[in-house]
Amino acid sequence: MTASARETAPRAGLRPAAVAVRDIYSFLADLGLDCDVNPCTAFIGTVDAGQVEDPGAWQDFVRRLGLAQALTHLLDVAEEDVVVTLAPQPGPVDGGIDELAELVTDYHNTHPLRIAEAVHLAYWPHVNGEYVVFVKFSHLIVDLPDVVDLLRHIRAHLRGEVSSARIGARYRRHEATVEQYARLPAADPTQVTQALGDLPVPGRKGIPTISASAEQWLPLREGVTFDELLSAVTAALLPSVGGGLVLQYPFSRWEFATKGGCFVEIKPLVVRGASAAEYTPAYFAETRRFHESLGRFTMSDLTAFATAFTSGRMPRVVVSDTTFMRPEPTLWRWIPVRSARVFEDLKFLADRSWPGPPLLRMQHKRGFLSPRTAADVIDRLKQRIGASGGTLGPAD
Repeated sequence: MTASARETAPRAGLRPAAVAVRDIYSFLADLGLDCDVNPCTAFIGTVDAGQVEDPGAWQDFVRRLGLAQALTHLLDVAEEDVVVTLAPQPGPVDGGIDELAELVTDYHNTHPLRIAEAVHLAYWPHVNGEYVVFVKFSHLIVDLPDVVDLLRHIRAHLRGEVSSARIGARYRRHEATVEQYARLPAADPTQVTQALGDLPVPGRKGIPTISASAEQWLPLREGVTFDELLSAVTAALLPSVGGGLVLQYPFSRWEFATKGGCFVEIKPLVVRGASAAEYTPAYFAETRRFHESLGRFTMSDLTAFATAFTSGRMPRVVVSDTTFMRPEPTLWRWIPVRSARVFEDLKFLADRSWPGPPLLRMQHKRGFLSPRTAADVIDRLKQRIGASGGTLGPAD
């Protein structure tokens, strides 16, 4: 498909079986939230120029990974119409990690993926002979474990190495997995809502519009569990925001977590200021087990909650295990990429994956937390789960 044809082609619709990515599709197609939804990363290192400068080899490699075909299982689009992009950029560029972070951040926020685009790779030659590489994937076909696996193959490809792993094995049964997920018994929304109880009244309303973002970073101590993270975030937020909140966290069922594709449900956790002392790690572990046993549902299935979020009556607060997609430190240097706009009012993203060290990013709408309040929240988190050595400075 030519570039001009891609720009004028009608938007690809979602296939009926693609229930797992219904909300992601809406965020991308209706809200234009590429910069806050589609996972991306950047790094600098030594590259085989023959690999990175050959568009045909790159497109063939991506198709062997199974990404182009996977998108056809979700969208009403033929595989030959799936977009796979290789975008050489003017260079050489100069500068250290901070300067390169500005470069790739600007590129990320000004180059959204098209709905039928599976993956986008841009690169800049650096004055030191290395290459700066930026990679963005469609969240319709990848979850974070997929990204980690795919990037390992992609970085090996860029170095001209032959991977010993089976290319494309992760997506070999993707179509059947999409259909399997769609057949899961759906939860009864009324039962779920009753189990959650009445919506709390927050001390601070959310901002219902997509807004400019700010972020702060905190090194985490080793061994922090997800339930400890939930407990620490609750203890840090309730005194700052006041009232009660609904925390949202992504949940992947075990039988789908190891398969290629995005099969994530967003689950709610209601916390109330009057019960702050109850929110221990053990409480969250038990509460999560209960909600996750109720059947397949995600936040948008709960009408009362969805309405409260959409209107801004309840702020959107997300707590998530994640990966910042940091590469092998002996071969590459990681370049952080930031999102200019954010959908949620406040996000706590914890990367406890290899190669580490554990790192937390707090991202929020600039109008939701003042700089002073954001600093107070980070300081409380540092006391509970922070590593020694202090915080990393804000990357606004």
